[in-house]
Amino acid sequence: MFDPSGRQDAIKARTVLMVLVQLLVAGCQTQLDSEAADPRSDSQSQIQSRTNPPAMVNPGKFTAGNRTPYEVWDKTYHVLPSSLGYVEIGIASWYGKKFHGRKTSNGETYDMYQLSAAHKALPLPTWVRVTNLDSGKKVVLRVNDRGPFHDDRLIDLSWKTALELGFENKGTAPVVVEALDHRNYPARANTARLGDQYYLQLGAFSQPTGAKSLQQKIDRLLSHHQLETSTRILQSEVDTLMLHKVWLGPIANEGIRDEIASLVESSDLGKPLKVDIEGESTTPMRDRN
Repeated sequence: MFDPSGRQDAIKARTVLMVLVQLLVAGCQTQLDSEAADPRSDSQSQIQSRTNPPAMVNPGKFTAGNRTPYEVWDKTYHVLPSSLGYVEIGIASWYGKKFHGRKTSNGETYDMYQLSAAHKALPLPTWVRVTNLDSGKKVVLRVNDRGPFHDDRLIDLSWKTALELGFENKGTAPVVVEALDHRNYPARANTARLGDQYYLQLGAFSQPTGAKSLQQKIDRLLSHHQLETSTRILQSEVDTLMLHKVWLGPIANEGIRDEIASLVESSDLGKPLKVDIEGESTTPMRDRN
């Protein structure tokens, strides 16, 4: 017997199925388009329109992302109780489209077109100044995420930050990361200006063994003369070549920096390159003209 109601149910079921299939295809296409999107292939006007949104206001300290200790890939990490006086030299990398739109460790949404960063130990959020030691370019930003979980990396920057620092077409760059006490703890930071930082690049090698050999010689020289500072080997990309650079710093003042440079030269260990990182005014950004 013919059942008109049953036929209508079948038609409705097929209609719903077709709609679901269309939505699934559209969703897959959107995901493919998102994965294929590379900011370096966009026009300058497109990038400019997405990298100049309204300024973000620091919402204060988050509890999310500050649990300590925490574990990633079977390794345990500890969050610093405070960022006061924090300054470190190390290797910076950057992350982009793969994480764009995902939640950061403190609950914000990662936007590769904004200035932000990930750090393993700084409290979230923390205002920092990042300086590219290769170019001298610097950027002020908020750390709002955890990472990078590689032993040789200090900080992971957003694509926009890497663009501002001039290494968006490279994987890594040597940087100085300084916590801005006047912005993180305005009631406790009473200096009028952040002090200048002094560094020495002691050599650059295509092979890590050469850099390690120089580092050991410099360490013995400094120890013999009772000069307390540390050397680091940092990676820096030049064209397609990976260089291993021996850096020393931060050094307390310009006089000690010059003394060490002269000592290295007189010991036939090379001619160090002097690098000054100029201090920054502690006037809050909202008070500037």
